[in-house]
Amino acid sequence: MGALLKLTKDIRQMSDLPAALNPDPWASASDEARRVAGLRESLLQPLADLVNGGASINHAAALLKSQLAAGTADLRTKHLVAMLAGDAVVDVISEPTIKRWLSSYITDGKNALLPKHTGRVRQAYGWEERAVALYNLPGKPGFADVTSKLIQEGFEEVTESRVKRYLKALPATLGKFSPARIGQHLHRLTRQKFQRRSLDEVLVGEIYAGDGHTADCYVAHPNTGKPYRPELTVFIDIKSSYIVGWWLSESESTVSTMFALSHAMRTFDHVPAWVYVDRGPGYRARLLSDESTGFYARMDIGVIGALPGNPHGKGWIERFFRTVRDKHDKFFANGQVYCGDDMAPETNRRLSADLSMGRRTLPSLQSYVESFTAWLDHYHNQPQDKLHGRTPAQVWNDLQPVPVELSMDALARPRETCTVLRQTVRLHNRFYFAEALALFDAQKVDVEYDLHNDRCVWIYDTKGRLVVEAKLVNKIGVLPTSRLEEGRDRRLQGQLKRLERKVAEAKGRRDDPIEASGQFAAIESLRPALPAPDKAPEVIEIDLLNWRNDK
Repeated sequence: MGALLKLTKDIRQMSDLPAALNPDPWASASDEARRVAGLRESLLQPLADLVNGGASINHAAALLKSQLAAGTADLRTKHLVAMLAGDAVVDVISEPTIKRWLSSYITDGKNALLPKHTGRVRQAYGWEERAVALYNLPGKPGFADVTSKLIQEGFEEVTESRVKRYLKALPATLGKFSPARIGQHLHRLTRQKFQRRSLDEVLVGEIYAGDGHTADCYVAHPNTGKPYRPELTVFIDIKSSYIVGWWLSESESTVSTMFALSHAMRTFDHVPAWVYVDRGPGYRARLLSDESTGFYARMDIGVIGALPGNPHGKGWIERFFRTVRDKHDKFFANGQVYCGDDMAPETNRRLSADLSMGRRTLPSLQSYVESFTAWLDHYHNQPQDKLHGRTPAQVWNDLQPVPVELSMDALARPRETCTVLRQTVRLHNRFYFAEALALFDAQKVDVEYDLHNDRCVWIYDTKGRLVVEAKLVNKIGVLPTSRLEEGRDRRLQGQLKRLERKVAEAKGRRDDPIEASGQFAAIESLRPALPAPDKAPEVIEIDLLNWRNDK
């Protein structure tokens, strides 16, 4: 019983079921049992009145039986008996049965008339415990697989039908979706209760949810023309389901997050009170979350971090990405470049070969942007049940903006804290000089910079007041003008290093440690040893030329 006891710890105590909380047998009975008991009560009520008036139970039961046998019972009694008997003959309700029912009814009321039959008792075969243990393996074996394993282990009277019936009758915590089969974490996410969020008190534009999603279709890379899946970073207003800002990039990053959020803020001239984001580096990097110079702190935006591995908290944005996949990506470019897990495998199996031979062409990234923009406008104007029949655009029109009061350039410029030394600040291996920085020698200042151009930076004191615009005077090493290009170069160097490690590993695997001679020796060791003969075998010589004449 050890394995079964170990599994039964996953069975929750059913103390919260209504039948367990209410000891009343009538409330715990099934609808069919209560129906039968009600018919019996209606049949026996006149007899109970006779007993209460002085008649005996035996005489009352005999009276009813005689009336049924003679056919003199009233239509109501005949109808009740017919309903209780079903397809059986009327004699199925015998006089002893009537006595037993009447006695129980008078003593304990209608609860005593509930059917007591529980069905045929199942025979135990001895393999049940092992079947439960096998069925609850993480590999999710099927009924036939469990049956085969039980037969292999020597259990008797094992058939697939018996095993299937037994396993399907198990409680849910030991059945198809048990924690042992699908995993504790997935069971907690999909099978146990979770806290549902109410948006009744949330204002339009108060909370944005943001996340990144790799598009489920291929487009041509703008530089190489090779198959490429862009990264879509989206911010959605959780009250209206309106997409307030989005950005396409090569991969999820801090910059793409900042561009998507700043695009939302400048488009509608509104600053949200909170953003609900992942705890990944693309959303929680210092560029965004630093307490003094981060993007969130500069705009006084609170950050709500989603719990790792918990998709319920991000249901708003995750559901939107599912909609993008089903409503847009599957139909983009006539559905020929979709690459979701439900795509026909043969369509994209030879995509690279077809592209190289000119049999197929990929749509451009710009065509995807145009298609997604048109679809997004359609999405915003479709009524949704969760919005009580209103469209996201209609709900979003209730926005009461909190103005940004910054230009787009200033909004998209990040800041970092640097120390002034000799009227110079050093930022990203670049030196910026301004005479006014002499007043801040050896002090910390906030340096605001442009991601696309490094010709100058803007110096702010610790209270957020602009001090001076410092000019670039020197770079350490050869650095591009755009910091975005510098980031791409840094990423490229990392990719090249990883490829070099893969090449080294492939070369190391070139010399196979398993040699042919060793394999032959292993095969020979498996050959069974033959017993030595007691005497040399007799050699029979046959003359192949004259054997017919000899015969």
